[in-house]
Parts: sequence; structure tokens; C-alpha cells
Amino acid sequence: MINQVEAQNILQDFLRIESVTPDAKKSFDFLEKLFKKYNFEIHRVKFGSADTIEVENMFAIIGSGGPHLNFAGHVDVVPPGELNSWKHPPFSGHIEDGIIYARGAEDMKGAVIASIVAGINYYERMDSKGTLSYMLTGDEEGVAINGTKPLIKWVNDQGIKINDCIVTEPTNKELIGDNIKIGRRGSLSCDLRIIGKQGHVAYPEKAKNPITHAIKALSKITGQLDEGSEHFLPTNIEITSIDVNNPTHNIIPELVHVSLNVRFNDLWNEISLIEYIKNRLSSALDEAEITFDLRKISVADVYYTGSGKLTDLLQKAIFNKTNIDAKLSTFGGTSDGRFIAKYCPVVEFGLVGRTMHQVDEKIRIDDFFLLTEIYIEFIDNYFNL
Repeated sequence: MINQVEAQNILQDFLRIESVTPDAKKSFDFLEKLFKKYNFEIHRVKFGSADTIEVENMFAIIGSGGPHLNFAGHVDVVPPGELNSWKHPPFSGHIEDGIIYARGAEDMKGAVIASIVAGINYYERMDSKGTLSYMLTGDEEGVAINGTKPLIKWVNDQGIKINDCIVTEPTNKELIGDNIKIGRRGSLSCDLRIIGKQGHVAYPEKAKNPITHAIKALSKITGQLDEGSEHFLPTNIEITSIDVNNPTHNIIPELVHVSLNVRFNDLWNEISLIEYIKNRLSSALDEAEITFDLRKISVADVYYTGSGKLTDLLQKAIFNKTNIDAKLSTFGGTSDGRFIAKYCPVVEFGLVGRTMHQVDEKIRIDDFFLLTEIYIEFIDNYFNL
């Protein structure tokens, strides 16, 4: 059994490890020792390609037979930013007034440790049945190419069938237990080049100013595209960057470089969105003989798993520990749940998302303990239906 003092010490030690994406080796070294101490089987697998950075991942498993419950998460973190802006060093795990400060405390090292402590304590105290595993990546905060997506495929290719999964994302808005994620909108990022004709500002008739036409064209594609769907918020397009790279005042530039992102619901997909954007741009630019080039940079699929046994058991555990009726929601950004949903039912539940990616990222120690208790209650209910 791991008591609260030991759990807090494990969390602090883990938070002291710098694991800025995708450099997570030391975090996996730490977790391997912890898992092996409690008789988990460990697999450390790497994925990469000629044009991507090789990334390490971990799969830890204990037990046998069904059902098979998995916890999924990431141990990489975003960079801390300006170190002098932090109240305490970002990799110190400093505790003050019941609050622990560290990059990754909230997103999501705190919940990863809570889920591991819960799993260890369940297996230590019970006549356990079924299989419990942990799928952990070092590539979630980065490009997310060599992380959970190939890892879940690797697990499946080994003949290991996961029945249900919880991703330990910081899903709650205000209190532990107020939100469970059962899906996410998709994300499409594109680069756009709007191409005019360069010329002297004194002779605009001899040029074609792409800036003037870009302003008109971008106004036709930005904003809300629909009213939302049954399970998701409206689809929305935002311009994230506009640049003409023009250092002078007397030249009409040839190119406008634009970056944009679409957060889309289940009424859309990559193909329909790109077609929509191209049609809208053409309607604004073709008459002026301004051309454009739209290129996809990345896409994350929308996913929705809905309610069922997994959400029912998790809502029951949350209510028993907090007296809160957890809301099922799909708000927020993308997550690795989209990869897992292709293999098994998946929900997301973790800490409160107050300070993730911010300077002075922090969590309440009591929230960490409460989340651990909820996970234990859930695991107990899951394996003892």
C-alpha cells in the first residue's frame, strides 16, 4: 500500500524531472522503477521515422484475463517559459500552503501519478481479477505523431485487447468531479498563401495588392460555421497569423502568408472543410485575379464515445467521493483520446484545468488525494461488477 505521505513524495519526485517534450526518458526511468517494485510487466517502445524525431513510450501491465482497464496519459510537458516569472522553480515540486508548483503538475503528471497509486493500492489490497494497464507517451504536447497513436496500435498488434480506457486529462472546470469528457471536437490547421502582384505604391494600377483582397477573403471564412450539433459546440475558424514580410513602405508585396485553425464538430470532416474554405476564398479572390494556395498542416479527428458502462461507473465513483453529479461534456481542445476511441470505449477524467501551460502551474495537494480516491473507487467498481 502507498499511503498519502508516500504518494505525495512520489508526486514531488516525479515533478522534479524535466521532461519537456519529447525528452521523457528520465520520467520513464522513474516510472519503470515504481512499476517494477509492484510487479508490473514493463514495455518501453520507441517510434520514429526518417522525417520525425524518435519518441519513447511505455506500456505497463499487471493481472490476467478480462476485463482489461487501461489508464492513458502523457509524461511530457510544455516548456516552462521565462524562469524568472515563476514564483518557485518550475521543476522544484515546491509545496506551499497545500499547493504544489511545477510544470506538468496539472497537465498531466499529477493525474498520471494519482492513477498509478490508485492501481497499485487496488492490486495490493484486493483479491484482484482482470487486467490493469498504463499507456504512457512522451509525445502529446509536441506533434503527437510517435506517441499514443502508434502505441495503441502496438498494444493491439501484441494481441492485447483493452476493454475500456480513461485518459487522465485535466477535464474539470472548477472542482474535482464536475466534468467527464466523452468526446472532443476535431482540429484542422492550414497555411494559406494569397498571391498578388508586387509593385510600387505610387503605381497601384500596375500591381495587385494581396493584402486588400486578403482582408475581404478572410472575413468570408472566419467565425462560426454552424450552430453546433447534438453533442458538440459550433465549428469555428480562427486566423492565427498574418504576415507579408515587407520591411519597406513603398512596395506593394506579392504574398500574404496566413495561418488558420478550425475546431470542428461531427458535421464536418477534413475534406468538407477544405472544400468549404477553398470555395469561400475563390468567391472573394477569383474576380480580382488573385490566386491562393491552401495547404493542410495537421488534422485531429473529432471523436465521440457517448455514455455507457464506463461513464456510469465513473459518475458513481465521483458522486460517492464528492457528492457531485459529474457532467458529460465535449468542450475543450484535442486529446489523445481520439486515437484510443478507434480501439475501445474511452473517457477523459483528471484534475481541474486551472493553470495548465501557464507560469506557476500548480495543483492543490488535496485535489491530488481526492482524485486518487476516485480512481480507486472506480477501479474497485469496475472489476467487481
